[in-house]
Amino acid sequence: MKVRITLVLAALALTAMAPASAFSPEEIRKILLHGPWPPPLRADPGNRVSGRPAAIELGERLFFEPRLSGTGSVLCASCHVPFRGFQDARPRAFGLEQAERNTPSLLNVRFNRRFGWDGARDSLWAQSIRPLLEPREMRATPAHVAAVVRKNYSSEYAAVFGRFPASDEEILVDVGKALAAFQETLVTSRTPFDDFRDALERGDDAAAAGYPLAAQRGLRIFVGKGNCSGCHSGPQFTSGGVADSGVRFRVPGLRNVARTAPYMHDGSLATLRDVVGFHSELNEQEVVEVVTFLESLTAE
Repeated sequence: MKVRITLVLAALALTAMAPASAFSPEEIRKILLHGPWPPPLRADPGNRVSGRPAAIELGERLFFEPRLSGTGSVLCASCHVPFRGFQDARPRAFGLEQAERNTPSLLNVRFNRRFGWDGARDSLWAQSIRPLLEPREMRATPAHVAAVVRKNYSSEYAAVFGRFPASDEEILVDVGKALAAFQETLVTSRTPFDDFRDALERGDDAAAAGYPLAAQRGLRIFVGKGNCSGCHSGPQFTSGGVADSGVRFRVPGLRNVARTAPYMHDGSLATLRDVVGFHSELNEQEVVEVVTFLESLTAE
């Protein structure tokens, strides 16, 4: 009996110590496409103040500035709450009124190709202007935003943009560019998945063995049977495209997804288990394993 138990334990130990051999070459190829992380950080060529420390500082101050709103009571951080992963945990965004869409996280937003839930904007700075003018969110006008900048930030504005505040429309655009420069700094750190992924790439079974087996099983489903990586591809776990299921929506990234409930463009699904079940025909055990994998995409 003791010999049998010893053999079983030894077999389990060998299984846990050799995760790389559990994946086929094709599975490993697909897994490696989800990294490395973080990607190289490059300035946005469409934003001339991208990456500039003074612009980042100004953008951060404006992000927490309620006077930019028409009522003086709402700020960008009202919906994009830092300690909630720059999201708000509500099914639908609520600025001055409730909107129809869930608030997306701003983490890793610099890597997006399209912006807004509908992917309608092709630059982060343009998307940053939209909530300022949206009546249900911040309900400002170009004239109002420009007046706030002229009165309270004229020296900082001139230092960043090299000129004294000009027309209302120019100031509004520049506010969007400063806000974008700040948001570009919101990049998540490495996760347990990233350590596993890199261990696979260099063939380091000993390092890969620290990744939970349940997460490995979920990862196999994610890149295989579940076909999740068809939409959620690349280092940010999004194709960057826009899907249409009766409602157009940008495919969101999945990094730190365990911290950004509720889910979907309208906040209609409360948990990751709900989301995986909704998008797949997996059995209950497989759903649990995919969720375990998704939870491993959270930065420590």
